[in-house]
Amino acid sequence: MGQQQLLLLVLGIVIVGLAVVVGIQAFNENQTKSQIDNYTATGVGMAGEIIAWYQKPTAQGGGGGVAANLGSLTIDKLGYDLTASETTVWSGFQFTGTVKNGTIRYLGTSTTHPFLHIHQMPRVTGMMRVEVHAFGPRPECIVTRTNRFNVGTAWSDGKSENAPPDNPDAARCSW
Repeated sequence: MGQQQLLLLVLGIVIVGLAVVVGIQAFNENQTKSQIDNYTATGVGMAGEIIAWYQKPTAQGGGGGVAANLGSLTIDKLGYDLTASETTVWSGFQFTGTVKNGTIRYLGTSTTHPFLHIHQMPRVTGMMRVEVHAFGPRPECIVTRTNRFNVGTAWSDGKSENAPPDNPDAARCSW
């Protein structure tokens, strides 16, 4: 009778241990997904701000609907405070960003469109990063992608670290 009780006790401990491990893994996965969702929402909101700036008349400090003016767009023109800022050069582009609540938001401009890069500060291997590319002044022209810093060499769309994503609709999505 004692051996049976001991076996049930060990079996109970193993089951509880497995449940704890599965719970911890589920929590970590949910936390990562939540972080991606938060960065994506922030980036899409900022892309909306880029579209609003682009459509605002130049007399009011906007881009006046002129694609060439996107090259002069900086993060402070979107209304972000530069008192806690960081500038970096990556892949030949200079980014100026703001740091708020441990998150940095970079704004850069490629030859075809503005884009944002959002991640935690400081950069830690495995941290989530989100890029938001605004190919045109429409919501359907915004493309988001994610990856983990120093873990993989490709973004979630399969493109390499330095390659921009594809334009979703070149006929409708251009500045």
